[in-house]
Amino acid sequence: MNHIKKLQTKLDEVSDEKTRKWFENYLKNAISYRGVKTPTVAKIVSHWRVDKAIDKLPLKKQMEIACDLIREKKAEDKFAGIIYIQKYLLGSLETDILLQNFSRLYDQEAFQDWSTTDWFCIRVLDPFIMKSEDTVAREIGSWYKSRDLWQRRSSIVSFRGSAKKNKYLAIIKRNIASLVKEDERFIQTAIGWLISELSRHYPDEANNIVSEHFSDLSYEVVNRHTKYLPDHKKLKERKRKSLR
Repeated sequence: MNHIKKLQTKLDEVSDEKTRKWFENYLKNAISYRGVKTPTVAKIVSHWRVDKAIDKLPLKKQMEIACDLIREKKAEDKFAGIIYIQKYLLGSLETDILLQNFSRLYDQEAFQDWSTTDWFCIRVLDPFIMKSEDTVAREIGSWYKSRDLWQRRSSIVSFRGSAKKNKYLAIIKRNIASLVKEDERFIQTAIGWLISELSRHYPDEANNIVSEHFSDLSYEVVNRHTKYLPDHKKLKERKRKSLR
């Protein structure tokens, strides 16, 4: 914990009130900020890792510290832990240890907002899936059954890179089909994000998903995330009429 306090002190030293207010306003106060921009957080983490000899600790201890940071309340602390895992641990620890620690974070409700959740998905889970054996994709894909909203969102957002490569499409389709009936906005927008990615590179696949689940997709998803499909305007009008 002493290691974390030292990092937090350094973050506070460079915090900016204007930056804090901007972030908290943008996220509608879903999470509190210190007021430190992400590139600065990354630089501080890099220096702290060497200066405090974190890099000399056993890898499992480093993971423990990173996860402790993610469990902290402030956004920058969480970002610091995510950055640490992304840069220094993803390619170093065994797959099962990584999966156990990642799943435990959700069990402990370390994620409570879309921004931090998506950061973890894009910086850690997505590359983890893309660089690992199929077992990792299957395990993270199985999170669609979780009771935790943010873990369910992660079971979709973490496959953004896969959608670009038309990889793990069966998992993507299953998870969308399993979750699309939820009215929860953060599930709907996660689905929309993957539809958008697919539509850029594999429009036929995206169009099939939209056609199959059209009645369950929110207007926001159809309006914002089908814009790369040829029939975008028709889809918007059709959805608008269905809501009258």
